[in-house]
Amino acid sequence: MMKKLLNFLAELILSALIAFIFSLFGLDFSSWLIVIFVGLLVWHHITEHRLLQTLNPKSKKELELINLENFSQTIAYYRNKNKKEKFENLRLLSKLNKNIQYLPDAIMIAQADGELVWCNNAAQKMFDFYWHKKTQKNILNVIFYKQFKHYFAQPKKSRPLVLLTYNERYIEIHIHQYDPETLLIIGRDITEMIKLLRSRQTFLSNINHELRTPLTVLQGYLEILADQPTKSLLQEKAIKAMQEQSLRMTNLLQQLNMLAKIETSSNKDHQLFDMSAMILSLKKDAEILNTYSHKITFDIQPKVEILGNEHQLHSVVSNLIYNAIKHSGHACHIKISWKPCEQGMKFEVKDDGIGIPEIHLPHLTERFYRVDESRSKKTGGSGLGLAIVKHALEQHASTLNITSKEGEGSSFSFVLKSA
Repeated sequence: MMKKLLNFLAELILSALIAFIFSLFGLDFSSWLIVIFVGLLVWHHITEHRLLQTLNPKSKKELELINLENFSQTIAYYRNKNKKEKFENLRLLSKLNKNIQYLPDAIMIAQADGELVWCNNAAQKMFDFYWHKKTQKNILNVIFYKQFKHYFAQPKKSRPLVLLTYNERYIEIHIHQYDPETLLIIGRDITEMIKLLRSRQTFLSNINHELRTPLTVLQGYLEILADQPTKSLLQEKAIKAMQEQSLRMTNLLQQLNMLAKIETSSNKDHQLFDMSAMILSLKKDAEILNTYSHKITFDIQPKVEILGNEHQLHSVVSNLIYNAIKHSGHACHIKISWKPCEQGMKFEVKDDGIGIPEIHLPHLTERFYRVDESRSKKTGGSGLGLAIVKHALEQHASTLNITSKEGEGSSFSFVLKSA
């Protein structure tokens, strides 16, 4: 910028100097200055034209030297370039519009009052209607279900709507702000996904039911064998191992059953309860389980009520506390806190134990994932505890935050909105 300004000033000074010299021989200074300025403009115009022709040889016909519209060759060049870009964008939009028609998801654009502006073929097929741009149609008449009308009227749509249609199809609907005046509605058929989830839940329920009875029988006979007075060392060892494994299998089935129930639950079952009292009720259990010489401290804000499922949140809190006791190492300091924060109330279990390697952190909430297989066998871990925590928190619009550094300790926390 400074270089351009210096060149401009140099041209002005040189022009004034030449005009002054010529004015000594005839005419006045101002007349010569005007003539020199006109000459400079013509010279710059021709130079600019030649430069743009060199840079873009194909535009020779478009940039004419003597044309009032092309008085500034640079402006004319960029104007023609913008025209080309507009045509390219229109061609791209036309191609995109054709491709959107063949997407499997329903895509609709509607005004705030529901007046349909545009939709693709998948939307017409999914919701059984015909639309033409010359005809007016309201989306509330197309998707005529009461649940959708209520969802459409909501100012904030944090979650998608899952709609069961009259032909037994499950449609997941998302509504986003397309621009200040229009809305983008996306519909996706998730019927097959729902069927798979139901099949998995049925399978888990059947496993739980079919295995619980034989396990109960095995545990009963193992208790009888354990009470027998005359047993060899090998028999005692075998009976103890079988009892441990049958108990582990029972716990695994209970956790699978709980996970299946959490996945099928909804926030309709949520009720107000004293979260602080529930956390403090686990204090005695934590002391009983503390066979690792830990120092456990509770810092709980009293009398804080939460709208949620008490049974699920009890499972969340207990899993996090018991995991810290069993997996943090020996003689650690475990801090359990329940304190207010900007988003609501924060629950945190923090320890200064052995920590978790960073490579394992993204996978901790996966089903049956274990950081150390040998350590899990010793502590009786199933790999389902944090999966239960994750899904239970999702039912309460929260997420599990995990931070850990190997050799320094770990922190597991989540935030809930107070009632």
